[in-house]
Amino acid sequence: MAPPSFVVFGDDWGAHPSSVQHLFRRIARAHRTVWVNTVGLRPPRLDRADAARVVRKLKNIARGAAKGPPDAQHTESLDLHVVSPPMVPFMRPSPVRALNRAAVRSAVEDLAKRLDLRDPVVLTTVPNGVDGAGLAGSRTLVYYCVDDFTHWPGVDALAAATMEGELLAAAHLVVATSAHLAATRRCARGPTELLPHGVDVDHLARASDPATAPLEGVRRGRPVLGYLGLLDARLDVELVTAVARARPDWDVVFIGPSDGAPDPRLAMPNVRILPAVPYAKLPEALAAFDVAVLPYLRNELTRSINPLKLREYLASARPVVATSLPEVKRFEPDLMVADTRDDFIAAVERALGDTRDRRAERRALLADDTWDARAERLLALCLSAHTRP
Repeated sequence: MAPPSFVVFGDDWGAHPSSVQHLFRRIARAHRTVWVNTVGLRPPRLDRADAARVVRKLKNIARGAAKGPPDAQHTESLDLHVVSPPMVPFMRPSPVRALNRAAVRSAVEDLAKRLDLRDPVVLTTVPNGVDGAGLAGSRTLVYYCVDDFTHWPGVDALAAATMEGELLAAAHLVVATSAHLAATRRCARGPTELLPHGVDVDHLARASDPATAPLEGVRRGRPVLGYLGLLDARLDVELVTAVARARPDWDVVFIGPSDGAPDPRLAMPNVRILPAVPYAKLPEALAAFDVAVLPYLRNELTRSINPLKLREYLASARPVVATSLPEVKRFEPDLMVADTRDDFIAAVERALGDTRDRRAERRALLADDTWDARAERLLALCLSAHTRP
């Protein structure tokens, strides 16, 4: 009997290494997967960043269904097929949602027929993926929950809450990446399981190898407080600017994409925002940091998240200073927690004075958190749901 196949509703394949992409780089080695590039829950804004996203989406749609993702050097061994259905980037009113549902189902059913995909597990990372239930004769719907979309700035909160309610009622399994999400997103028809993010320790530990050259253009001969990842509304801008103002002899460097125009308050001489780097270059980026920082706000949105970069920071064996998110505090004392300007500065100063090689202890700390182990667990959960009566 052929191994079960998957239809996955997620972010644009290859756009950035999200948790679900890490997982399906492993699962799709042996399980045929149709990957559906979906639209987000936030209506587009009239700015350059969103215009670029719209152009990318239109290019993906124009390409149509394609066998294999664009970054073939990493995925040539995968049985993974990407489809970008034409979708309107709005969730309401109901005729718009119905139009999107019809477009998605038509595109995915057509590709599934060509691939002889029958009764796949439908897994979605976004609430609007509920409209993919039953595709290609599927009997199993899985919600892989990574965020509280109802609190994202700019998101149509009512539409997100409505669709997520439908998804929780219809799903046969919920897999949540944080304890708060697991407690608040309960599956009505099956189990809710906690599955934190994984990490590639071998890859990221290179950041602390003396042989790894730091990313060019980051260091300026003084301490670097570095942030790696998406720059968005979760950032505690007041804390960052207060630290930068108090310590003009430090550089605060952000490496990654921005969700819209960066906050103008970050326009300071010792605060720099650099473009994203490919996943392969993350060790070089982290090697350029003296301290890796995670200065997030503490609010309802961040209360639910388990930042993917947290384990990446730890795996790099760089000192880490972060604000007191619930998932961050689980790693004390392997990182330092600080919420105020003075506490943050004091923690960074302690980190700068700590020259110990932490690679062995971090490897031991994250030994059970590999992406291979996480993918194996997710696959087992999905197959169990798929075979339940």
